[in-house]
Amino acid sequence: MQSLIQIIKVNELRSGIKDGRPWSMQDAECILLDDKGQPDQVGVLQLPKSLMGANAPERGTYLGSFALAAGMRDRRIEARLTGLQPYDVRKTLVSNQQAAAAAKPPAQV
Repeated sequence: MQSLIQIIKVNELRSGIKDGRPWSMQDAECILLDDKGQPDQVGVLQLPKSLMGANAPERGTYLGSFALAAGMRDRRIEARLTGLQPYDVRKTLVSNQQAAAAAKPPAQV
């Protein structure tokens, strides 16, 4: 499953100890974009351990990859970020428009 995501701010890495076990987490303030690159929803996305700290993403637009997993506390099935790939919305929109124009049959006179 993939979604267009615009990261507007990466929050600080947080860590602590709960029930004698260390934990760390980092999240990012994001805008979910529709297929045309327009804002659809705003929310917070938890970053996987592989994308925390020095590996945290920069501000920008990405194609996010997700997998389904059960939460450890409540066992609810939810989408979890598994990867980010930089994505140029403007370049993609232009190439899609060009492809649509090329696919149109020529006008008859």
